Amino acid sequence: MKSNSYTGLIFTLLFALQPTFVSAAPKARVTSPVNNQRRVRLTGHLHPHGINESDAGPVDTSEVLPALTLTLRPSDQQEAALEKLLTEQQDPASPNYNQWLTPEQFGERFGVNDADLQKITSWLESQNLHVTTVARARNAITFTGTAGDVGKAFQTEFRHYRSATATHFANAQEPSIPVAFDGVIRSIHGLNNYRMKPHARLHKQSVDPSFTSSSGSHYL
Repeated sequence: MKSNSYTGLIFTLLFALQPTFVSAAPKARVTSPVNNQRRVRLTGHLHPHGINESDAGPVDTSEVLPALTLTLRPSDQQEAALEKLLTEQQDPASPNYNQWLTPEQFGERFGVNDADLQKITSWLESQNLHVTTVARARNAITFTGTAGDVGKAFQTEFRHYRSATATHFANAQEPSIPVAFDGVIRSIHGLNNYRMKPHARLHKQSVDPSFTSSSGSHYL
C-alpha cells in the first residue's frame, strides 16, 4: 500500500511538471468564398535590383519556377500567445521554461486551421500549380508551376533583368491574391532568383568565422 502511494505521488509530480500548454485549436479565418475577381495586392515583393537593372525581356511562360513558398500569418490572438510563450520559455520561474515545441505542436497552437490550409492548397491546384509541401508547423506552403501559370494566379509578370555581371528574373508587379486569403497569406517567396550575398568574405585559411568591421559591426 505504501509502495502504491509512493508511485501515485511520483506520477502526480511528473504530471504537474509537464508544460502548461493549454489553447484552443486554430479557428478558421477563410470565411468568404474564394473569388479570383476580388483581389488584394501584397506589397514588398518587388526586388530593388529588378527595379534598377536593365529590362532584358519577358521570361518564357513555359519556364518552370521550381520552389515558391506562401508564408502564412498567425491570427492576432495566436501572435500574442506566441509572444507570451516565448517569454515564458526563457523565464526560469515559469513552468514553460525550456519547454520547446515540436513543429507539430507549434502548428496545433499557432499554425493555420486545417480547413483554411485545404482552401489555399485547393486554390493553388486550381490555378494549375502543384503543391509539393505543407510545413509541419502549418505556417507555409511550397509549390511549383510555370512562369505563365504563376503569373496568372498572382496577376503579375516575370521579366529578365540584366546587370553588368549577370541576368536574373523577377516579378515586374506586386502579386495579388484573392481577398478571401487576406490576413492569412503573409508573403510569397521565390518570385525572383536573386540570392543574398555575404557582406564580408574571410580568407579560406581562417579558422575563426567571426569578423568585426571598421565600423564595429559584427558578422558571421
